[in-house]
Amino acid sequence: MSLIHYENEPVLRDPIVIVAFGGWNDAADSATTAIKFLVDRWTPVKIAEIDAEDFFVFTETRPTIKFIDGIQRTITWPSNQFLAYVAPDLNHDIILFLGSEPQLKWQTFSAAFVEICKHFHVSEAVFLGALMADVPHSMAVPLTGSSSDQDVMERLNEMDMESSPYEGPTGMLGVLQDAFRRVHIPSASFWAAAPHYLAATPNIKVTAALLTYLNTYLSLGLDLSGIQSDAVHFEEQITALVARDPEASAYVRRLEEQVASRARDEDDEDDDDEDEPSLDKATGTGPLPSADSLIRDVEELLRKERENGSQMHFDDDEESE
Repeated sequence: MSLIHYENEPVLRDPIVIVAFGGWNDAADSATTAIKFLVDRWTPVKIAEIDAEDFFVFTETRPTIKFIDGIQRTITWPSNQFLAYVAPDLNHDIILFLGSEPQLKWQTFSAAFVEICKHFHVSEAVFLGALMADVPHSMAVPLTGSSSDQDVMERLNEMDMESSPYEGPTGMLGVLQDAFRRVHIPSASFWAAAPHYLAATPNIKVTAALLTYLNTYLSLGLDLSGIQSDAVHFEEQITALVARDPEASAYVRRLEEQVASRARDEDDEDDDDEDEPSLDKATGTGPLPSADSLIRDVEELLRKERENGSQMHFDDDEESE
């Protein structure tokens, strides 16, 4: 059985592939939600899929069952799909990839992924990821970027994107970025930090930050005002929730102090004229209080919103004919 299924063969102009995987690389569903936003905006056509059978442990990533018309049931298997968008206002087309990180045969999977990209003559790749971190929801979303390509790194530096010094365990995004390096296709990886106490829902603020940087980096010309408004509303909801709980307020305040302290430390290290130790640099914030109460309250708020049918919208600036 073939690992790759091609469904359409559009003629694409130097396409750029934008990639996100659900799972370990996708804290609070932030990266995959960014791809879903682009799918909703562009309505791309499916062009290829990597078969799931060899790559997933289905007791861990289970297929789902659904009713059709209330009588017929159908199985939906984990999917890894490539979708193409012919972009009339850009000088290149776009391929969107949306899938779940596989559990098995990563080298085989990455080889199949690269084969599809070479088949459609992909000129560049952008990988989107998100990780849980000790950052507060009330501050700007921290983003880092990386690439093994010098020209790409220069573009990231022009955007004032922080580079990542991370070394350690990696996910499929890291494996694919290395695979693209070996076949000489330039790639960039954007990682956003999501507050670890907001893991129970798609974090629309983190998604909006990823989309904003992606929009600038690729000059996509997207109007993101709707999702950015959703991000503001999301932050306001969480802030109001935190304000009702003294323990939660203390927790977030300490996170804010830690982030500010780290920023001051970095400024001090960059200051060549510093002659005396900085008092701020020597001041520690101490251990953080428990986040358990805040996590429970956030999950309860979001559960109630789902029950009431409240959800974020991606319908800004829809054109009427």
